[in-house]
Amino acid sequence: MSAEQGSVPTDWDIYYQSVPFTARFTRKYTESVLLSVMRRFMRDHEPPAVIEIGGANSCFIDGILSAIQPRAYHVIDSNQYGLSLLLDRIGTRSNVFLHEGDVLQLPTAGLRAEIVFSIGLIEHFDVAQTRKAIEAHFDMLYRGGYAIISFPPPTWLYVHARSIAERLGKWRFTDERPLTTDEVRDAVKGLGEVVFEKTLWPLVFTQHLMVVRKTICGAND
Repeated sequence: MSAEQGSVPTDWDIYYQSVPFTARFTRKYTESVLLSVMRRFMRDHEPPAVIEIGGANSCFIDGILSAIQPRAYHVIDSNQYGLSLLLDRIGTRSNVFLHEGDVLQLPTAGLRAEIVFSIGLIEHFDVAQTRKAIEAHFDMLYRGGYAIISFPPPTWLYVHARSIAERLGKWRFTDERPLTTDEVRDAVKGLGEVVFEKTLWPLVFTQHLMVVRKTICGAND
């Protein structure tokens, strides 16, 4: 991942080696919301193909495989260590495919799905790169498919919680920048229609989840 200009890139190897114990609780809540929107919007696309961008050592894959039962689940990430951890976990599942790749330079030819999602990915880039990362979701979507994108908005709770974590030396995401919903809506304009939004307040480091239905035609639609 590329860092925001002037910031230090997040060290994802260190993060995957020691994930905070609180993450198990926040991830469960995020997973419940994620599965809820997938069930809601995938009624006419069962079983869907799913692509998770930035999913090295994915904490959502088990729940999605069990609840959604996708015909194919693709994970794309540039972090080799995280992908190796995920490979150890999933073994030889015939419908799971791991791809090493940068969201800003994805060779997406031939890879398409009804759901493309990322959780906590697009905020690790500068403004231009964030827009490019968002567009990558739609490059791999069939027309009528759904991009599910979660990012931290600058809510009062996020700002205060992050400030405390930084003062305590506990903040690990050195290149993360909170994104306004207007910035993300502007990036998806012309690509799709926003059909659902929800701010995930219980996470404390709040995330805003946006579901966008692809409305444009692509070469392989």
